[in-house]
Amino acid sequence: MPDRRQLHNLIDQLPESEVLAAARYLEFLSAREAPVDSEMLARIDEARAHPSTGIAHEDVLREFGL
Repeated sequence: MPDRRQLHNLIDQLPESEVLAAARYLEFLSAREAPVDSEMLARIDEARAHPSTGIAHEDVLREFGL
């Protein structure tokens, strides 16, 4: 398993074009957000199984007077 020193070496080897993506990914990994629990996954599955018809674009525009 890599240690922090090895991780720093890998980061140092990244092309400049990949640094931003790596930083975003590391920020994502270090986020202190709660993990998705089984209840949330069940709700997501239910929503995917029965998708909403949504709201017509014209209805949204009309609602906002556009």
